[in-house]
Amino acid sequence: MDHVIDYFFGTGTGPSTHWFAAPDADLDHDGTPDAVLLDFDGDGRVDDAMWDSDGDGVADVAALDLDDDGVPDAFFADGGSGLWEKPTSPAPRVPPPADAPDVTYDLDDDGTVDAKATEVRRDGDARSAGRVYLDTDGDGRFDYVLIDRDGDGVADAGEKL
Repeated sequence: MDHVIDYFFGTGTGPSTHWFAAPDADLDHDGTPDAVLLDFDGDGRVDDAMWDSDGDGVADVAALDLDDDGVPDAFFADGGSGLWEKPTSPAPRVPPPADAPDVTYDLDDDGTVDAKATEVRRDGDARSAGRVYLDTDGDGRFDYVLIDRDGDGVADAGEKL
């Protein structure tokens, strides 16, 4: 049998329902599928995922794309009843989309990128969320993301990565 990811859903009372499926998405962008795509929000588009972030064959993170831009925005862990109600902290590192136009900044003039601004586009010219990724500790990995959900040039949300 091919590699599968087990995941569980429940109502909060009684036993959870056990599901399994072959991974069909690569959320950590290492070239190997590590998540099962689903439609949690019921909009008819497969845009959310059950992610096996530690590679043990069991989903440990529900990754939700709340603004339908193709990038997970919220991450939840199962509290033990299949509800996936516990926000993860910190959220798993998800890099900016590779196809997003971007501008990089070296804010302290040390020759390394400290910030990357992206404007994600979909459906031709329709604008979706812009993001600014920040490396605040100089380790070469982005630590925070600021999100402009309504496209007005002002961050509406942010989170530690």
